[in-house]
Amino acid sequence: MLSYFFLLISLTLLSLKMNLFFLIYFFFFMNLVFLTSAEAKDFFSYISFNMGLDYYSFCMILLTFWLFILMMYGMLNLKLLYFSYLSMLVFLIFFFLFLCFVTLSFFSFYIYFECSILPVFFLIYGWGYQPERVFSSLYFFFYTLFSSLPLLILIFSLNNLLGYFYFYIDFSSENLFLFFFFIFSFLVKLPMFFFHLWLPKAHVEGPTIGSMILSGVMLKLGGYGLIRVLYMFTSLVNCYSFFFMTLSLIGALYVGLFCLLQSDSKVLVAYSSVSHMSLVICGLMSLSWYGFTGSLYLMLSHGLISSGLFYFVGCLFDRLGTRSMFLMKGLINLSPSLVMFFFLLVVSNMSCPPSLNLISELLICFSLMGWDYLSLIYIFFTLFFSACAMICWFSFVSHGYTFGLVLNLDSGFVREYYLFFMHLTPLYLFFLNLDFFI
Repeated sequence: MLSYFFLLISLTLLSLKMNLFFLIYFFFFMNLVFLTSAEAKDFFSYISFNMGLDYYSFCMILLTFWLFILMMYGMLNLKLLYFSYLSMLVFLIFFFLFLCFVTLSFFSFYIYFECSILPVFFLIYGWGYQPERVFSSLYFFFYTLFSSLPLLILIFSLNNLLGYFYFYIDFSSENLFLFFFFIFSFLVKLPMFFFHLWLPKAHVEGPTIGSMILSGVMLKLGGYGLIRVLYMFTSLVNCYSFFFMTLSLIGALYVGLFCLLQSDSKVLVAYSSVSHMSLVICGLMSLSWYGFTGSLYLMLSHGLISSGLFYFVGCLFDRLGTRSMFLMKGLINLSPSLVMFFFLLVVSNMSCPPSLNLISELLICFSLMGWDYLSLIYIFFTLFFSACAMICWFSFVSHGYTFGLVLNLDSGFVREYYLFFMHLTPLYLFFLNLDFFI
């Protein structure tokens, strides 16, 4: 792990001057080496200098590697000011996310968790499209800061009490105050319903690559943090999980209904992310094998699908200058190949086979059946309304009368088709080899 650490430091410092193609191929090589040399273990392996690897962090790092390679491909056509600084910010995000997933102590995890927020803040603030990006970036920053400061105080106090504070230590507590503030920061990061308002603002005002990394990996830090802390509060989770699960189920239902009313494509994808992350909260709070496995699968599949959907919206926005689905009609007549990949992403987001989303939501449903059978009513209507929203979006964009705004649309670049293909391929390959993670 230490060799990867020093390698990423050198790459981050050299990213201001290095060729982007060289970095892309180098990351492909690093991803291949990491995939073949490391193994997903039941407990931590490759431990060195307060860093290690288990199968949760292994899967999250693979997702981070893959999405950053695709992000760098997506940056090839950008003609933005201060492009070298943008590429350095992207590498800083990757560097801190990598350290988040390999660290073994709670204090180091908190530091890297907060450090990964700063580059995203500057990414939204500096390269957003509209003047509202100032309020959006501050919204994102203060939501996360407000929720995470109590966690820092609790980590300091427990570190002084125990002398050390690592993952999977022999420590359990029945203090309700400790339990709530330990998980509150991760619930806001996911985000949980009622604390989700920063997410659509950050997505709408941020650039396309910011939306890709925010939905692809940054949201998964909340689920990863819950995996690391829930084992310390098993008795409290069994007593009070009904509150978080009920709020998440009702919130996912409301968000599914709200998606039906959306006309902005980016807001629609952002709110569908809130609905999926609510299912992740339900799966983790059930404390069952089905729930944890389904939540891991859903985080991986959602990272690939939402990143691809945000890239598709960004491709249309670059050509048409709008995100309104009412102004993007008849795309199937002008670019059927682009619409084909859009259809595959949409049906994967609806959990149609052979998407990994299907298996993940089935496992979460099994875990909720063990918790309460009545929760399946909420799950059914949530998935139904989300699927209706996706079908309406696809119908509005693909079919109908072609406006003059869309007549200038080209059929797409090879780079864009390659990116869509690379988003979808792992999604379907994982479906054929589900024991890869377990």
